[in-house]
Amino acid sequence: MFVDTLIAIGAFVLAISLLVAVHEWGHYIAARLCGIKVLEYSIGFGPFLWRRKAGPDATEYQLRLLPVGGFVRLLDEREGPVDEAEAHRSFTRQPYWRRIFVLAAGPGMNFIFAIVAYWAIFMAGVQSIAPYVGAVEPDGLAEEAGLRAGDRIVAVEGRETSTWQAVIMALVEEILGDPAVGLAVETGEGANRNLVLNLENQSKRILENGDLFTAAGLRPMAAFPIMGEIDPGGPAGRAGFVAGDRVLAAGGERISSWRQWVDYVRARPGQAVPVTVLRDGYEQRLLVEIGSRQEASAENASGPSSIGFVGIGRSPDARSALYVTERFGPLEALMRGVAETGRITGLTLRVLGNMFTGDVSLRTLNGPVGIARYAGEAVQVGWVPFATFLALVSVSLGILNLLPVPMLDGGQIVSQTIERMRGRPIAERTQLAVQRMGLALILTIMFIALFNDISGLFGP
Repeated sequence: MFVDTLIAIGAFVLAISLLVAVHEWGHYIAARLCGIKVLEYSIGFGPFLWRRKAGPDATEYQLRLLPVGGFVRLLDEREGPVDEAEAHRSFTRQPYWRRIFVLAAGPGMNFIFAIVAYWAIFMAGVQSIAPYVGAVEPDGLAEEAGLRAGDRIVAVEGRETSTWQAVIMALVEEILGDPAVGLAVETGEGANRNLVLNLENQSKRILENGDLFTAAGLRPMAAFPIMGEIDPGGPAGRAGFVAGDRVLAAGGERISSWRQWVDYVRARPGQAVPVTVLRDGYEQRLLVEIGSRQEASAENASGPSSIGFVGIGRSPDARSALYVTERFGPLEALMRGVAETGRITGLTLRVLGNMFTGDVSLRTLNGPVGIARYAGEAVQVGWVPFATFLALVSVSLGILNLLPVPMLDGGQIVSQTIERMRGRPIAERTQLAVQRMGLALILTIMFIALFNDISGLFGP
C-alpha cells in the first residue's frame, strides 16, 4: 500500500509537471515567434528548486516546489513601467491577433501533445481485449436486450468496435444523447443480430462511477474454454480429451467461456455428460464421467459439499486468444491520433455541458487524489496506458483553460476580445471584480473535485 502510494504520487508529479511544461511552452514559443519578450518560464509554484537565466533576453527558467501549475511572464505594461526602447516587445503593444495567438497557444499545445501521444501509441501497437460477453446477469439490462454469453459486440450505433475500450467509449458517447443504444453482435455460431441496449436508468451511474458492466448486467469474457494440461488418469483424460480442445457445448448447453465450463462441471459431480469440442477445425463428441470430490463451501455452513471435476487446466491460449493488437503506419497512426483527440475533446465537452444542465453528476469531477490514483495505476501497467492517460488529461487541461473563466486563458481571450470591440481597455475596477468571481469559481470547482476524491477513498 505504501509503495503504491509513492508510485501514485511520483506518477502524479511526473504527469502534471510534463503537461504543465507542455502548456506553458505553447505560450512561450508563441510569444517568441511574435517577438514578445519573455521574462520568466516557470514550472510549479512556491519556493524555488532551481532557476537559471539564459538566452538573448535573459529569460529566467524556474522549477518550483509545488507541481500544480506554472506560468510564463511576458513583458507587459499593465504590470509596471516598460523601457521605451523595449515597448514594442510588450504584450500590450501587440496587435489583437498576436495576443489571441499567444493566449490560445497554451491550450493548443495540449491538444497537439495528445495527438502526438496517440500517434506514438497507434504506431507502437495497442493491445486490447476483444469485446466478447463472458456472462449475462439474470434479469439485467443486457439480458433484456438479448445479449448472451459468447456474443461479440461488433458495432455500437454503426461504429465498428474491435475492443472493449472502443465499446465503452462508444456507449458513453451515445448515452449522453439517447440511452437506448443499438448494438450489432455476432453470436458464437457466427450469426449476426441487431439489439437495443437501454441504459436509461443507469446512465448517470455509468458516467459517475464508470461501472458500465455492473450497470448493464454483464461480464466481459476472461478466457475461452480451451483445454491445457490434462491429467491422463482423470475423467477428461479417460474420456479422450487432448490439450487444445475447445469446448463448444456440454449436455446440450452451449459453452462460451472458461468460467462457464468450470461452473458447469462443478455443478454436476458424478454425472456422465456428452461434450462437443472443436479439434483441428472439426467438431468431435465425447462422453465424460465427471468426478466428484468434497470441498468446503462458504455457502454451506453445515460442512463440505460435493463438486465436480474433470482434471484439466486452462490453456495459455484461452486468454491470449482474446487479445487483439492494432498497429498502424506513421501516416494512418497520425490520422487516427487526430481523430481520437477530436473524439475525446467532443466527449469531454458533452460531459461538461450535461454537467451544467444537471444530466451528469458533479461527482464525475476528479481532483489531484483521483488523478494521482489513475496515474499510479497506469504507470505500473506500462508506457502505453500511461501515455493514454497523459493524452486524456492533456485534452482536459486544454479544454479547461479555454473556458471563458477569468484568470484562465479562455477568460483572457474573452477580455481581449471585449476590449477590441469596445476600442478601449476594461476599467481596472471591473477587471478586479471579474477576477475575484473567476477565482471563486475555480476554488469551488477544486473543492468539489477534492471532495469527490476524499469521498471516493471511503467508497466502493
